Amino acid sequence: NIKYKRDTGESLYRRSLYTYWRRIVAPPMFFDSSTRQTCTVTANRTNTPLHALATLNEPGFVEAARAFAERLLTIEDATDRERIDTAFQIAMARSASTQELNLLVQSIERLKLQFAADINAAKAYLSVGESKPSSDLDTVEYAAYASLCLALLNTDEAMTKE
Repeated sequence: NIKYKRDTGESLYRRSLYTYWRRIVAPPMFFDSSTRQTCTVTANRTNTPLHALATLNEPGFVEAARAFAERLLTIEDATDRERIDTAFQIAMARSASTQELNLLVQSIERLKLQFAADINAAKAYLSVGESKPSSDLDTVEYAAYASLCLALLNTDEAMTKE
């Protein structure tokens, strides 16, 4: 019986090329991978609710979103709208429509209010994973942007290549 042992430190952030892979069972992060018992020319599209649930709660995705938020928050003298537009361009490789941008600006305002009302929730959210959150950033804004970035990274458009 083989048991997967999670790495720590820098080894934790290696690319998936080094992911533990059993012959007949794919890693859990690959939802619709081939069975490896027959050849598959193209990958199946994965957009199940289970996949979304896993990626929204997986510490690696939360840490990636937090790093993405740090990148956005270090843009000097930028407004929320400019930061969100930049985030959208990075995640989706296209500009956001006016409607999408307005929706995301409303979302960041709502997230800031939610995290401001519960600072402990913001701190808990930022502490997910092994990497240390930046102490130079405002906790509420940092948590709000990390949450928004996680939502962007979890969209079907960002997750799948068509």
